[in-house]
Amino acid sequence: MERDDAVTLAVDLGKTRCRVAVMSARGVLEGVEDEGTAGAAVPDGAGEVSRRVLDLVRRLPAHGASAVGVGAAGALTDAVAAREIATALVSGLRLPVAVTSDVVTAHVGALGGGAGVGLVAGTGAVALGVTAGGELRRVDGWGPHLGDLGGGSWIGREGMRAVLRAESGLGPATGLAADLAGLIGSEGDVVRWVSVDPIPARRLAAFAPAVLGRAAAGDGVAVEIADQAAALLAESAHAASGPTSRRVSVLGGLTGAPWFVERLVDALRSRGLVPVAPAGSALDGAHIIARRADLPHERYIHRAQ
Repeated sequence: MERDDAVTLAVDLGKTRCRVAVMSARGVLEGVEDEGTAGAAVPDGAGEVSRRVLDLVRRLPAHGASAVGVGAAGALTDAVAAREIATALVSGLRLPVAVTSDVVTAHVGALGGGAGVGLVAGTGAVALGVTAGGELRRVDGWGPHLGDLGGGSWIGREGMRAVLRAESGLGPATGLAADLAGLIGSEGDVVRWVSVDPIPARRLAAFAPAVLGRAAAGDGVAVEIADQAAALLAESAHAASGPTSRRVSVLGGLTGAPWFVERLVDALRSRGLVPVAPAGSALDGAHIIARRADLPHERYIHRAQ
């Protein structure tokens, strides 16, 4: 069981940002953040993740943590990289380390370590269903080229496409054109603006707030994109759910858009799912896995000490 006074280093590392926090049962005591990385499942991904985490830990004040919990993008699909990260962090921090995917820590935090579906809608998108017996069912999380359907990068890309289509006479006019011009500034060429970033999904996702804002204001093109995104996310959550638990907790950057969350909740309910408010965040999940080894998720957590 988790001690109430346990202090840990909790890490949430995605492709957009990386957060490292000193945590206890009271929540975040200290925290720092920086840009994310391409994740664990790319060449030298484990090394880049480890270096980013160690750099951020060095920025923290003295903390007295007794363990480290890490949720890193790509760690679920690349177990070798996850183990390498755990080993590197043990060497650098001299503390017990637990490493898993950021999707798993999000699930643990959102559902308090219990069964159900965690629907992560951030830069990317993935639904993770976990049963009480530890059976895992993952849907999407396939990256911006093949998946992440309904996530921030998908919404941003569809918004940019709509602007390009409108400018070419292939689609209806939309207020998104002005938003896109404001986002890319003097660059002018959106194709180049996206492609020069080593992680293009970040720039695609940067346009998602504008798309959802326009949708909330009634722009027809943006509404269509947002409704399709909600449907895609709900379909992933439904596919990840099992017969014993229809609970779904939604978290990630897109939850900061209330209008969109309402549409998404309606889409989930229409598929027989039961939306529940997140019990905590991915950082809470990282804190929990650092202190407990009795979760249904344990087989997907890589430990070193």
